[in-house]
Amino acid sequence: MCDYHNAKIKSRRGASRRWQNQRSALMPSQQGAKLPPPSLAHVIAVAMMVRFIVMAAIWTAIFLTSLLNHEVSMSSTDSYCGPCPKSWLCYRNNCYQFFNERKNWYQSRASCMSQNSSLLKIYSTEDQDFLKLVKPYHWMGLVQIPANGSWQWEDGSILLPNQVTIVQMENSTCAVYGSNFKGYTENCFTPNTYICMKSVV
Repeated sequence: MCDYHNAKIKSRRGASRRWQNQRSALMPSQQGAKLPPPSLAHVIAVAMMVRFIVMAAIWTAIFLTSLLNHEVSMSSTDSYCGPCPKSWLCYRNNCYQFFNERKNWYQSRASCMSQNSSLLKIYSTEDQDFLKLVKPYHWMGLVQIPANGSWQWEDGSILLPNQVTIVQMENSTCAVYGSNFKGYTENCFTPNTYICMKSVV
């Protein structure tokens, strides 16, 4: 009876061992069926490709935007202002040139005349509002008439209240442009920078 019982137990143990062996034999094949994990080099390559595509798209957008803005600004300037000599600033219906060399009023006027222009004239604060940004002090084409003390421009027109406010700094008959449409009296023989202007042709 004991022998039978022992034989039965051994039979069960053998079956259990065979089942475990079959299971362990199946495990490698099942594990082999899974895809291998991606390598680090593969991940880096994909990331670099994505980054390249994004950067190329950004630079293309920037280039197209700047090109369009350049074309718009050029076309609006040409249609709005008209041609001016090279290096002259074009604003509305006038051309302006800022000279850094210092000359007295008479020399400055002669320099402008040699370029078929005149010293700065303020027509109105509305039409020349960009002059608010101009640093002082530059000669203007404005002189005082000793006989009556009035101020007039080079072209003979009288200074109007809505053009420039004259601030008396010294007893002089010439004026420099300061800022915010203010003119300051200055000795005509004092060297200053100057602004030439002329109408758009």
